[in-house]
Amino acid sequence: MEQRQDVRALSQNTEVHISDRAGFCTGTLKDFSRTGICITDIPRKIHLNNGCFTIVLSDKHMNFKLKVEERWRTQEGLSTKVGVTIEDVPWDWTEMVLRHEPNNRANDKTTH
Repeated sequence: MEQRQDVRALSQNTEVHISDRAGFCTGTLKDFSRTGICITDIPRKIHLNNGCFTIVLSDKHMNFKLKVEERWRTQEGLSTKVGVTIEDVPWDWTEMVLRHEPNNRANDKTTH
């Protein structure tokens, strides 16, 4: 069972550009939260620097360069899926995530 600190927002085919000690590669943003990101379709092993690497997320809704720390990793066929936490979360990232989080008000039950 997944235990998340924050609500996750889903992404639709946003590329994640990964920079590590070995060079560059590209993955796919699966979901994201105020403090974490899930990246899929990574074509090779990520070579960490003190447990961290750098990612760049760019599309019409976002443009961020983030230092992230790997928390978990799984193999999915020939590609890898990783979960990371964001180091020093910038305020503009938090604002962007708040706009994309699912609205939980529909789950609130109000009695009159």
